[in-house]
Amino acid sequence: MKLKLFLFSFLFSSVLYAQITVDNTAPYDNPNYLIDNVLLGGGIIASNHSYQGDSIQISYFDATNTSLGINTGIVMATGDVAVLDPLFTGFGGVISNVVNDPDLLNVANSVPPLLPPPFTNSFTVSSINDVAILEFDFIPTSDSLSFQYVFGSEEYFAFENSQYNDVFGFFLSGPGITGPFASPAFHPDGSVNLAIVPGSNPPLPITISSVNSVTPINDQYFVDNTGGLDTIAYADGYTTVLTAYAAVQCGETYHIRLAIADGTDSGLSSFVWLQAGSFASPLLEIIDDLGLDSTVLEIPCNSTVTLTANGGVGATYEWYDNSGSIFSSNSNVTVSSGIYWVTATSFGCPVISDTIIVNSQSAPTVDLGNDLNIACNVSVNLNPIVSGGSGSYSYLWNDNSIDSSLDVGGGSYSVTVTDNLTSCYGESEIVITEEAQPNTNLTGGGSICEDGSTVQIDFIYDGLLPWNLNFYNEFDTIYQDNILTNIYSYTTSKEGIYHILNVTDNNNCVSNISGSATVVLNQMPEAIINIEEFTLYIGDTLYLEVLNNYAFYNWYNQNNEIISNNSILSVYEQGEYYVFVIDNNGCTDYSSNTIVNVVPRSELFVPNSFTPNSDKHNELFVIHGQNIKSYSLKIIDRWGNLLFESTTLDKHWDGFYLGKKVEQDKYLYQIDIIGEDNIPFSKSGIINIIY
Repeated sequence: MKLKLFLFSFLFSSVLYAQITVDNTAPYDNPNYLIDNVLLGGGIIASNHSYQGDSIQISYFDATNTSLGINTGIVMATGDVAVLDPLFTGFGGVISNVVNDPDLLNVANSVPPLLPPPFTNSFTVSSINDVAILEFDFIPTSDSLSFQYVFGSEEYFAFENSQYNDVFGFFLSGPGITGPFASPAFHPDGSVNLAIVPGSNPPLPITISSVNSVTPINDQYFVDNTGGLDTIAYADGYTTVLTAYAAVQCGETYHIRLAIADGTDSGLSSFVWLQAGSFASPLLEIIDDLGLDSTVLEIPCNSTVTLTANGGVGATYEWYDNSGSIFSSNSNVTVSSGIYWVTATSFGCPVISDTIIVNSQSAPTVDLGNDLNIACNVSVNLNPIVSGGSGSYSYLWNDNSIDSSLDVGGGSYSVTVTDNLTSCYGESEIVITEEAQPNTNLTGGGSICEDGSTVQIDFIYDGLLPWNLNFYNEFDTIYQDNILTNIYSYTTSKEGIYHILNVTDNNNCVSNISGSATVVLNQMPEAIINIEEFTLYIGDTLYLEVLNNYAFYNWYNQNNEIISNNSILSVYEQGEYYVFVIDNNGCTDYSSNTIVNVVPRSELFVPNSFTPNSDKHNELFVIHGQNIKSYSLKIIDRWGNLLFESTTLDKHWDGFYLGKKVEQDKYLYQIDIIGEDNIPFSKSGIINIIY
């Protein structure tokens, strides 16, 4: 089952569009009438009309001012044509007539193999249903047949490349036609389908699978109508206006079968619209370059007109002038006044001819003189010399001036002088070449720093040398005359926007001026390091950092070697360090030096006991130290008596006081040192004497 859901919304605006209307009331209910009085154009003699299908499947339509592209004609459908009209409120009639056309089934199933990659999608149309066929014999009067049509379908945007491939065909048979499809008995060589995608080779039939915007394929021929249901209902998409064409033999009898059918099922309708009056075999006609077909043509005085003969594809022509002589064998000729006729012959068709009379009036002659060369900024007076005509003239210059003369500078000028009595006119033009007005362009400038930097601005001049320049900024006006080069460069350290005031050459020819230059003066950065001087212990690390953020850093040591380009420098060696910075404006600064002193760390080891018991183990109170410049040790008993004192690390207490061993007890020690880093340090504690 094939289902398709739509959500309709109606939008109202100030723009109103017409809706398509269909009419199958008398006389449009008669297929013979539709053929003879709607479809046929010039050069066709039709006979033996017939129609197969339900009466609701064919109708006259009017789509004027819709997007269909065809104003009026015949519409054929696989359902009720009445549903095309948005004002139709019914549900559409049911097809009661059963018609078959095996060629349509073959056409539908020929599509998949003909689709080029990547559009190929295998599908098979199992049957055709709801067939409608309109056919007739005809005799063309020229060597070609053509008509315009549009194909549309309710199946678009849902069933492309599927078994529900609705199909239509225009099957032509007759002399010189050989094809794979059925034909009447009196044309035994078969028929060809004229409903094909333009330019396709091999010919690709037109269906929703071969022309759409979903796949997409051949979408240049597709119109999306999903939002236009207020003008043409049920046709969700349709083709652009296409032309069916065939070469035929004039005077011979041909047969055309116009057929349409549903593929596989009977749901959702498809439509084919045939342009009224387009089924034609053109007669010879002469068209002038205004698009008019007339026997007498009035042209302006002393002018020409291009005449085009249209006698069908492949026609040959002979143009005759007033004397009866052949002067051209082209399809078009350009002529002045006179009588002309043309004959056309095409593929053995009878010779046909047409005649046209071209009338022209005499015009006044106008002369502006020879072309001139003038100096820059010089004007001349143009005063045309006019002769002929009535003597009463009107003037119109190409600048729309209506004066009889004109003061001008360089340029191209033309004047049209019209005879007020006859309306005939004459024209003249002149080219005045003025010494080219020079051009001067100001470029350059940029961003500079407050350190005395300069920037260059350039004035580029393309005129005659020497030249004089006057320019300014917000603060100054500068004048420079007698410049002998085409480029004048000005160096400045002053900020501002520079403009050209004027430029002239020594002939006072004023130059066109353009451009400006902006000079921006940027504040200098300050490269300040967070530490000016620091003493560091061996093994420790100091982090030097610039107090402000900048775009670029180079850190240097005392040897002026670059040691880092990060914002923070890790220092663990003695020396002097400074940084070079660049800000976002390109301005630079060097910091002052940071002095880093690196010294060893003082170390001291004090035991908590010793045993002066003469066993030769731990007999002395020994203190170990490193990186010590000054040393003082004092031993004091609990009563405050100074028992021992030393100022060197190699002098140790043996536990004696006044020549006697002190008693086993706890004793206070006091140590005062100054390290290699010149930092004083004190330590006190208890030493235990054990026997």
